[in-house]
Amino acid sequence: SLSLSLACTHIRLALFFSLIFTKKPAILMKSFVLSHPNFVFCLLLFCAVSRADAARRAFDSGDVTLSMLAHDNIAPEKHSSEHGAFVKAAVFGGLDGIITTFAVVASVQGANLSVGIVLVMGFANLIADGISMGFGEYLSESAENEWIAQERKREQWEFENYPEGELKEMVELYKEKGFREEEARSIITMMAQHKDFFIDHMMVQELGILPPDDDEPSPVKKGVVIFCSFLTFGLVPLLAYIAFDPTGLSDADLFGIACVLTATALFTLGAIKSKFSQMVWWKSGLWVLANGAVAAGAAYLVGYILDHIVSVDCA
Repeated sequence: SLSLSLACTHIRLALFFSLIFTKKPAILMKSFVLSHPNFVFCLLLFCAVSRADAARRAFDSGDVTLSMLAHDNIAPEKHSSEHGAFVKAAVFGGLDGIITTFAVVASVQGANLSVGIVLVMGFANLIADGISMGFGEYLSESAENEWIAQERKREQWEFENYPEGELKEMVELYKEKGFREEEARSIITMMAQHKDFFIDHMMVQELGILPPDDDEPSPVKKGVVIFCSFLTFGLVPLLAYIAFDPTGLSDADLFGIACVLTATALFTLGAIKSKFSQMVWWKSGLWVLANGAVAAGAAYLVGYILDHIVSVDCA
């Protein structure tokens, strides 16, 4: 009915805004839970808040009611890890690109060299480091994946040829965690009936290795993403010189514009980086900005000192 639909809409809006703007979201929702018998039905149909978001809010505020709602009434989301891995690679590749390139620009400015030198060294660093970062990511990911696959093959071979030995090892591990031998043997025997699951479980418990994820992007894709992100964000400090040098601005003015552009990009990337940590977005942005400032400041200082020690004549 119309009244039920309106009530559900109100509940949805209340939950949405409470999750975003309040530290104790369930306080606002308890009155709805108690006064609307159709609350759960409405939540299932209309609420767009994910279980993970609601559970995090419940934990942060210590609210058991919201935690119960999150676990009992909101369906878990199923997302491909590939997109998350791409975003993470792009963020960290961009951070490396912008910080290293700006450090080069700052060192050249500190040495009081010309704009031409800034562009030559900046682009040389951008291309060389970008290739190194992308290829290095490909090599490291490939080596790790090959090692994990080899270890899994070994565990599978051992389980297929001597299952009693593998079961005994797992029982001992469970006993070390506080299980009684009968409990451990019962659990392990039951899990061993599901071969692939049990082998993955052995890898985690025995070797501390997470099993391979089919949704993980290939090393080639991650390498390409890091390379492209490195080039894209690493270009930011150079944009001031490319765009404004023809206008006749002084080197100091160009460097000031580069500082502003770089600081803005660093803070933005830091805020995005907070999605992969528990840090508040603005704190994450400030930390990344401080990191870039320290790196650039050190590079500027090195260039300034060397300019007074070594005779450099680059017009």
